[in-house]
Amino acid sequence: MGNLLFSPEGRISSAEFYRGGFILILIMTALSMVNLVSPEIGKVTGLLAYLLLYPWVVIWIKRLHEGGKSGWMFLVYLLLYLILGTIGILIVMIYFGDGNFMEMMMESIEGDLSEAELEAQMQGWAQSITLPAAISGILTSLATMFIGDKTIPIDENDNQYGPGADYSTFD
Repeated sequence: MGNLLFSPEGRISSAEFYRGGFILILIMTALSMVNLVSPEIGKVTGLLAYLLLYPWVVIWIKRLHEGGKSGWMFLVYLLLYLILGTIGILIVMIYFGDGNFMEMMMESIEGDLSEAELEAQMQGWAQSITLPAAISGILTSLATMFIGDKTIPIDENDNQYGPGADYSTFD
């Protein structure tokens, strides 16, 4: 498992790519759900979630290597993820944020809210969108993985990134 998620060397099949992605999605979801229990700890786990970027990059590089592509092509899929993620979070904020965020910011700017009141309202607002935002993140990750996997060819032959796998055993 460590080699799958932490070493960018070599190649992985579609099945291994999905397995690694599902593991990372599960960890990301668990980290985001901590915010529902404790916003203070949620801030820390939110920062820890950034450590998952490296394993994501690793599995993408290996899957690209399987198709004979450079790991730098990962940036194309990262851009796709960012676009889909932005659309997803905007939908979450529009449909589940109740417009409270902008009201809180305006009240804060106008001086109607103290810093403590703003902090309390922000925590409540963040907790109200935690679950929809997590679902949006899951869907964004799955969609990007699916699109990426289907657009990266499979090179059954040896290439500069390693030996080819025997895919006849997977039928």
